Amino acid sequence: MEKSFIKPVVNISITKPDHGAPTAAPIHTPWRASAVLWKLQAYGLLGITFVSFFPMLHHSQEYAFFFLLAVALCLAWAEKINPWIRTPIDLPLLGLVGWVLCTVPFATDPAYSFSEWRKLVAHVLVFYWAMFVLRHHRRIELPRQIVWAVVVGSLVLSGYALVDFVLRGGTWRDRVVRAEAPFSDFQWLTTYLVLVIPILIGWVVTNRTRWARALGVLTLVAAGFAQIAAYTRAGWVAHFAQAVGFGLMAGRRRLVIWVITGTIAVGVGLLALSATGYQRSTTDPWTLTARVKTWQLGFHQVIQHPLVGIGYGNNTFLKVYKAEIEADQDKRLEDRLLPALHNTFAMVLMGSGVPAIILYIWIFASIVLTLSRQWRRSIGENKWLLLAIAVVTVGFVTRNLFDYMFAGSLAHLFWILVAAGLCSVSSQISTEAEAGDLSLSKVAQSKH
Repeated sequence: MEKSFIKPVVNISITKPDHGAPTAAPIHTPWRASAVLWKLQAYGLLGITFVSFFPMLHHSQEYAFFFLLAVALCLAWAEKINPWIRTPIDLPLLGLVGWVLCTVPFATDPAYSFSEWRKLVAHVLVFYWAMFVLRHHRRIELPRQIVWAVVVGSLVLSGYALVDFVLRGGTWRDRVVRAEAPFSDFQWLTTYLVLVIPILIGWVVTNRTRWARALGVLTLVAAGFAQIAAYTRAGWVAHFAQAVGFGLMAGRRRLVIWVITGTIAVGVGLLALSATGYQRSTTDPWTLTARVKTWQLGFHQVIQHPLVGIGYGNNTFLKVYKAEIEADQDKRLEDRLLPALHNTFAMVLMGSGVPAIILYIWIFASIVLTLSRQWRRSIGENKWLLLAIAVVTVGFVTRNLFDYMFAGSLAHLFWILVAAGLCSVSSQISTEAEAGDLSLSKVAQSKH
């Protein structure tokens, strides 16, 4: 089927200018303003990506985001384009937002759950805004620049954490002192590193520029030492899941076997080290014991309220079991009830019911499957980024099984990375389609 192109008719007649008529503004002036605003959107996306590594700037980050979102919506209205970009995760993501809102009236504290729902909406808006900005640029430069922002942010974060760890007297003997994120804690630091280390590895392996690769190696080494110095077992388990996930997605069974074997060896070595008096608190299972006890009470609430839950939000558990938690303060650490579920998926299940957890799991499964499938078919320059973000998602899910870390700047960074990956999928599909059309047209021309 032949394509028809309608060319505009050019008026070549010469008319006498009317000097008395007012001079109109240049036609290209609005377009210049539009171009400037689109550049502002791109730089804003990069800035928010970088600032995401510093939790104390979260409120400033939110104000900047909502300003950029308002500008983006004005641009969409002025240029008559649809700001909503369809993605493979639309159905579960928007379904989750809608369902959580429906469960708010049944919450233990509806006002609190509604405020937590608004935070969820803000995170979703970050994702769709990033999709809109990335799709408008349609080139691979902006995703690359996002990776640059991640590399630089990771270097600053890891460098600060290591210097602070040394200055506070941190040691390899035990985890009395632990590496922390700026004005935050070790939980946030280890989650940041779970998000960025797979991207840093991909950067080092695929980058051909020597100085850029050297920067990547430096950042990766700093991030690795910072992850060790954080002494957070949940972060280590997340990296184990990422390595296994990469091996399965890439079809490298030997790698999976080596990872499992190496992990067992490290675990045995750590236990042997603790027997000599070192790293005893690292191998002490009291936190897991306390988590299991807390999860049991959470699942008891799920049995009683399976459909709508008892209220979305991490503090709902504390509101329900405040008396029991206060009564456990004099008990041993392993016998105490924790003030929160320390599990994002359990929080969603207890807070908004079984439909919410189904939609929640569906979101992450769709992200991993979409990116990994396109990675196998892709031939683009950003192919590695697809697999890296799929691996990031596996680790982020694993990390959230041990604490509620899908919040604040961490959530913003995660959604920006997912948007970069999904836009790389669509960009490569369109690029391959254009290449196919070009080759077909050449064949047709050669026949004529």
